[in-house]
Amino acid sequence: MDNPILQIAFDFIHLMATIAWIGGMFFNFLVVMPTVGKVLDPATTGQFMKALFKRVRVVVYASLLLLFITGIPMKIASEYYVGIINFDTTWETIGFIKHVFVGLLALMAIYNFEILAPKVGKLAIDGPSPTLIALKKRQMMFGMISFLFGIIIILLSAMMNYL
Repeated sequence: MDNPILQIAFDFIHLMATIAWIGGMFFNFLVVMPTVGKVLDPATTGQFMKALFKRVRVVVYASLLLLFITGIPMKIASEYYVGIINFDTTWETIGFIKHVFVGLLALMAIYNFEILAPKVGKLAIDGPSPTLIALKKRQMMFGMISFLFGIIIILLSAMMNYL
């Protein structure tokens, strides 16, 4: 990719998708979740979270698509790129580790949106139960792990800029 305008456009789109996905996750985990639990009753919290995650789901999936579309040509165009899976340089090794975390984060998002959240929604209609509490704890655990993975991805990205 020798065209600097195309490189800038790809980098900009890639950064915006990262901000939307991981930044949104940070905001949700640090601001929305703690606030909602303190202000809204459980029934309203459930309705709010359902509506919120309906929109978040679209942002996450769109971000994943944009990251994939822009990331491949950006990596290939990098002066440090050697091959698809190559551990000859520190940059390639860190890049591989980063993409493993991105893949795991994507799988966790799909699991949460497509499997876990619908189960919680169906159980929440009937009111509190031990199963609902267990599923909500699992959601919280996945949220904490996702948050941690997001931090790791940003750290690894920053490292790649200086290797």
